[in-house]
Amino acid sequence: MARITEEQVAEVRRRVAAGEPRVAVAEVLGISKASVDSIMSGRRGGPSRRAGALTPEQLERIRALAATGMSQTAIAREVGTSQQMVSKTLKG
Repeated sequence: MARITEEQVAEVRRRVAAGEPRVAVAEVLGISKASVDSIMSGRRGGPSRRAGALTPEQLERIRALAATGMSQTAIAREVGTSQQMVSKTLKG
């Protein structure tokens, strides 16, 4: 199995942050959706994002997705954070 390059990691993060579905990002880059999820959660491709380190764009996306009725768990997967962080964001 080929290693995921730093360029691919950066591209995954850019595309997901722009709102592209993770499945589509994985397909375009020729990697698995699990790899995309690992990159976004911080398990792969560099240091993890600590709670409280969400970008303004992530905070806005969490609120927008919550307004559509999406579950906190699904939002967390989409944004690349924990369900607890989504809950904290929506309460704050």
